[in-house]
Amino acid sequence: MLADIYKTWREKTPLWERGRETDSERTNHLWNKQRIRDLVNEYAFACDSRSWDVLRKIYHEDIERIMKGTLDEYVKGRDALIALHEKPALPRKKGSQFEHRDFTKIKNLEIRHLIGTLMTRISDDDQKAWALCHYQMALVGEENEEWEHGLHEGTYLFSFINNGDDWQFIQHLIWTNNAANPMFGKRAEK
Repeated sequence: MLADIYKTWREKTPLWERGRETDSERTNHLWNKQRIRDLVNEYAFACDSRSWDVLRKIYHEDIERIMKGTLDEYVKGRDALIALHEKPALPRKKGSQFEHRDFTKIKNLEIRHLIGTLMTRISDDDQKAWALCHYQMALVGEENEEWEHGLHEGTYLFSFINNGDDWQFIQHLIWTNNAANPMFGKRAEK
């Protein structure tokens, strides 16, 4: 999976960012890079706290999400994507050995995105940006009066667009082993 991730990063982003010449350009560039980092954290916190109003602000209306790995999903549009955050479908990749888990049976579900190795790129014209980061997602909840937990890993390649007032997410490419997380799925019986 990592080879595909790094290949896609190299295809989508500039190898190096253009040097900014003036103090104003350098200040703006630093602000843009920090804003992209902030948006990645806003995304994670909004998902974990189920703050769908935050996602409505930071997602462009034409956002798309593509999941690869143990999942196989394509969705386009802010409303459609937020609906999937609220009630995840998490379609399994063909041939997956993992079945869906019934989330309605899990009480007190808590989700934590743990994001690291964050790389950012800003386009030469300051109209596009990208962030690549690895993540772990930790979940804990209660089912049948017993606490359970699970963890999975993946990589995000986020694309952003400058809408004139602020940056917004325009694409999520996600490589994940989500289906192997016991909180999201269980191994299919043979």
